[in-house]
Amino acid sequence: MGKSIKAAIAGIGFVALVPFLSLGSGMISTAVAQSNLPQAVISVVNIDHILKVSKPSKVATEEINAKLKAVDDLLKKRGEELQKEKQDLDKQRAIISPDAYRKKIETLNQEFQSLQRDSQVARAEFNKIIQDYRLRLRELITRQAAEVSAERGVNIGMDSARIVFFDNTMDITEEVLERFNNSNPEPLKITVEQGSAGGEKKN
Repeated sequence: MGKSIKAAIAGIGFVALVPFLSLGSGMISTAVAQSNLPQAVISVVNIDHILKVSKPSKVATEEINAKLKAVDDLLKKRGEELQKEKQDLDKQRAIISPDAYRKKIETLNQEFQSLQRDSQVARAEFNKIIQDYRLRLRELITRQAAEVSAERGVNIGMDSARIVFFDNTMDITEEVLERFNNSNPEPLKITVEQGSAGGEKKN
């Protein structure tokens, strides 16, 4: 811990004791008891950076993109089929009754709308899957950071995203990243309902 940071912590402790000293002997006893607490030793880790560059996160991102592309391709193919049906129907318009044409157009429009809903639902499900998985990875990263901190004799850990400034010697991000890459967390599982776009599940 840098001298400036130690001085800042010491200064905060001193200021905090001033009102206690002015309120009577009971408060003084409390202040003395608090002075026996262990000195704060802080480590800092950039969790967002680890989530972005770690092997488990990259594998999950590649898998989610591949699955999403497969669903998009399926929906796109069905959309092209509906477009062709519409074109064929327009060619038959002169030889079928207006009522029959209207009913078929309504059916096609309903299928187009259903297809759009399927696309929105699939993307929402993919987003939820990746968000839930990232939350689980964040928890695992926090555990790795706690282990590294314990080995260093650290008793306070902080996410660098929530700190204005800190001494670089407190940063354990790279060590946590290395351990996390070697931890082999449970792989991402993807199951998405595709509704009328295909009715199958992608596992």
